[in-house]
Amino acid sequence: MQSVTERVYYKDFAFALIGYFLFVCQDTISKDLVTRYHATQIVFFSSIAALITVVIYTHWKNAWRKIKKANFTVHFFRTLTMFLAMSSFIYSTYYLPLTTLYSIIFTIPLLLTIGGAIFLKENVSWRRYLATSIGFIGAIIAIDPFSSEFTKIGIIAIIMPLFPTASYLIVRKYGYQESLYSFLIYGKLLMILFSSLVAIYFYKPMPLNDLAINLGSGIFRGIAIIFVINSARHLPASIFSSAQYIQIIAGGVLGYLFFKDIPTTNVYFGSVLIIGAGLYIILREAKLGVNIVTSTTRHPTIPIKKD
Repeated sequence: MQSVTERVYYKDFAFALIGYFLFVCQDTISKDLVTRYHATQIVFFSSIAALITVVIYTHWKNAWRKIKKANFTVHFFRTLTMFLAMSSFIYSTYYLPLTTLYSIIFTIPLLLTIGGAIFLKENVSWRRYLATSIGFIGAIIAIDPFSSEFTKIGIIAIIMPLFPTASYLIVRKYGYQESLYSFLIYGKLLMILFSSLVAIYFYKPMPLNDLAINLGSGIFRGIAIIFVINSARHLPASIFSSAQYIQIIAGGVLGYLFFKDIPTTNVYFGSVLIIGAGLYIILREAKLGVNIVTSTTRHPTIPIKKD
């Protein structure tokens, strides 16, 4: 007979998978919209819808008192880096398949390993450096930097994962005193502010159906955030961190269904190396009790039980 803990793990892991799948649904919608609208305009409307979702969630949890004391500097720079990450990702979807972009995005655990050593003075063993090197080799194989599609946005695609990495490191170093709800509310408010300042120069009127789709993608994002953070409350870090890799599979399926994107052999092979390296780092951290990757993937401000 399964224990109660095992049943909770299965349920929360399923919610994590659903949450990450909803992120892919948002990315799929954005990939379609970016053929007609500027990336920052898409971020603007989706952020409005996501804000409404997290406001409802914060009100339901009666957590407004938890957002009164907040470090604006932390929220400003954390959201600025995430805004740059989202905008560059959406822009890149115009040129690259989702599977290729997720291969690039999943170099973040590898970058966090290096960032933790440089900025947080974490001790990193040669095994994790070796895994990081293998993961970067996989990324080079997967993204095929000499392809015509990649060369059009090569520099953007290369620096794109640096933005969320910087965001996670900011939260990891300075965000422990911040409330989760502060990140939800202030993050979305600042995302709307940043995107509006740029989108105003590129704004193009949207027909009602495109606006509804854009807002719907934001609702997907808001629900995904809620699912993911609640799963993170209960799951051990090593289990939770592994759930994010469902995005590569989901991106391949939805990319084929909606855009007829067929991943090449190098994407499959490179992704295997990236995922393998990332999982090794995550499991190694869980074993040794060091957690730069696992604690940043699972938001450090989330009140969680001890793994």
